[in-house]
Amino acid sequence: MLRLLSALWFTLGPVSPPTATLIAVHDTPGTAQDVALAGELAFVADGNAGLRILDVSHPEAPREVGAFDTPGFAWHVALSGSLAFVADGSAGLRILDVSQPERPHSLAVVDTPDFAVGVGVSGTRVLVADRLSGVHLIDVSDPAAPHTLGVARTSGAALAVASTDGIAWIADGNRGLRSVDFSAPSRPKTLGSLETPGSATAVCLAGPLALVADRLGGLRLIDVSRPARPRELGALVLERVFALGVAAGGPLAFVAARDAGVLIVDISSPPAPRLLLTLDTPGEAWDVEPGGELLFVADGSAGLRILRVDRLD
Repeated sequence: MLRLLSALWFTLGPVSPPTATLIAVHDTPGTAQDVALAGELAFVADGNAGLRILDVSHPEAPREVGAFDTPGFAWHVALSGSLAFVADGSAGLRILDVSQPERPHSLAVVDTPDFAVGVGVSGTRVLVADRLSGVHLIDVSDPAAPHTLGVARTSGAALAVASTDGIAWIADGNRGLRSVDFSAPSRPKTLGSLETPGSATAVCLAGPLALVADRLGGLRLIDVSRPARPRELGALVLERVFALGVAAGGPLAFVAARDAGVLIVDISSPPAPRLLLTLDTPGEAWDVEPGGELLFVADGSAGLRILRVDRLD
């Protein structure tokens, strides 16, 4: 199936340059590190201010409806149904019930041994990128009583993780991209790896591609149709750009590039990605999330920014 998807991917035509308009800013009390969307709500991992929950049903006027001040530093948030999973730095993984956004409350904590900076969800399992201790697979079928199933040790620093079909794809710092088979959870097995030129900080999956934000190497487009043999198809490299986050939307990739703002990239031809637009932001763009014709940017000290992007496929 992945090979069929790969063939279809290359039939996409080139994308016309979009235009972008800033429509709102919400100055969160901390430093916005990450944003995730669920319906008309935006969940912001806001550093030392914990998790902030915003109503964005009227994107021109976002308003905070709830918050939970986690004890650590909220780096990343992932959502599943009525649950929010927060990578809370030295405080590990925090599991929150957000079924009532106005009153989020803690269900459980998993105290990971190093520094939780990334989290991904696959069904009733959560993967936590815990920097030097690797990636922890946690069973959350009972979210009030989570337990660790297995740990994949990595040779770099596990900074982010995405998963599909029992395979975890890990942004492993200066060791690049790593694939791990978690089908036997207590005995995770490394399948393959691919070094990137800088430090792999984030990863997202787009069909047969892994899009890797590489802190000094820009955006790397990697064919992951064979997990044991990932291979780079193309890259967008820009001088003095620190890529920290990445998201995909159809034939477009969105790169959060710290002081350089957000890059919109045409990836319809993976061997030749094209920079279409650079959106300068006043803060430090850590993460970006597309939602329809909107882009939500976790802009560090400048909070959450919402932009409308025309021709967003």
